[in-house]
Amino acid sequence: MAAKISQTLLEYAAPLLHQLPPEASLQQRQALLQIVMTVWNALVVAQWVHQDMLSDLYRRMETLPTPDRTLMRTWVDTLVERKKQHFADDLRAVGRWELRLRPNGQVSLWAEARDPPR
Repeated sequence: MAAKISQTLLEYAAPLLHQLPPEASLQQRQALLQIVMTVWNALVVAQWVHQDMLSDLYRRMETLPTPDRTLMRTWVDTLVERKKQHFADDLRAVGRWELRLRPNGQVSLWAEARDPPR
């Protein structure tokens, strides 16, 4: 049985999440995870339909100011490589997702897995 998609995504995003300072806000974490979900889904859907889905994302990144563009490109490249190396066989897409703040102050991720179309 496959791990929960939320658990898989946190493992996938770990190198980027570890770069966030401990005091990063919920909004900062959500923004980073939005990038993670976008790249994950682009790679999964590309496998579903056998079509490049990343070129549009890279094209949109070119409109960012230089420091942001460089950082974003590094993040996306890292995520693409991690997906290929560690999660290539996971073809679940991410539907809705939510970052939740628990009463104890910890953050948890809830996400819907979407299976490939038949």
